Amino acid sequence: MSDYGSTTEPCLKREYVIVVGAEDYYERPGNKMMFMAQAVRYVRRHGSRFDIRTVLYFRGGPGVHTDGQVAALTASVKKYGGTAKEVRGWGEVASHINTRTVDGCQKRVQVLIFFAHGSPGRIWLSADEGLFLTAGDLGRVDAGSFTPKRDRNPRYTFRHVTSWACQTGNAGQEGSAEQNLKNSLAQEMADSWDIQARASITQTNYGGTWAGWRPWDTNDDRRNIDNAVWEDDGADGSVVSGGGSAQGDMPTGMYLLNPGQSSGYRTADLD
Repeated sequence: MSDYGSTTEPCLKREYVIVVGAEDYYERPGNKMMFMAQAVRYVRRHGSRFDIRTVLYFRGGPGVHTDGQVAALTASVKKYGGTAKEVRGWGEVASHINTRTVDGCQKRVQVLIFFAHGSPGRIWLSADEGLFLTAGDLGRVDAGSFTPKRDRNPRYTFRHVTSWACQTGNAGQEGSAEQNLKNSLAQEMADSWDIQARASITQTNYGGTWAGWRPWDTNDDRRNIDNAVWEDDGADGSVVSGGGSAQGDMPTGMYLLNPGQSSGYRTADLD
C-alpha cells in the first residue's frame, strides 16, 4: 500500500500463435490435414511454455475442409490447452495479433508460426480464394504487438516468426542464396516486425507428418476423417527444409534472418 492507494504490477500474457493455411492444393488423404496436424503437434510439444495458445486456421472455399476435419482440429488444440479460431483473411489474423489486452492483462505475441503452402514472396493462406500473405500486407501488424526484446520468459527465451511454408526465404531472383535471403518475404517480416524470422529458401517437406505417408497403417490412433488422415495428437514428425527452389539449386536449411540483416545468414536445426 502506498500513499496513493494500492498498486499492482502490470501483468503480461505471452501468446503462441500458429497460422494454418487451407490445404486446397492436394487432395490425397495424407496431405489433406497435414498443416492442421503440424499445428497440433506444435501446441502439444511447445504450447505449455506460453500463457496463451492460439491456432488461427483458414478453412478455404466450399469443400476444402469439412466440418468433421475442422472439429477434429478444434478438439485436439483444446486438448492441449489451446484455442482454434477460423479466420477469413489476413486482416483478421492481424487484428488478433494487434489485440494487446486480455483478461485485464497486457498481451503480446512471443512466437508466430506458419504452416501453409508457399512460393517466393507469398505464403498461401487460401490460394483458391486468392488469399496470400505478401510483403505489402505486413504493415497491418504492429511491431509493438510482439513481446519486447527485453522481456524474459523463463519457460522459453526466444521471440521469433517461423514459416514452414515453401520458399519464404527466397525472393525468386537470379543470383546467390544470400541475395535471395536479403530480398525475401522472411527478411521483410524481420524488418517490418523487428523480430527474428526463420525460413527456408527451398521447398519445405511435410513427408514426416504421418511417418512416411502410410495413410492407413496399424497406428491405433490413426483414423480417416472424410478421406483425410488424422491423429488426435497431431503429426508424427516435423517438417524439414527440403530440395527444390524457383532457381533449382538453392541450399537447404532453415535460415535465421534478423532485423536489418543483409549478409552472413546462418541455418539452425529447428523443430
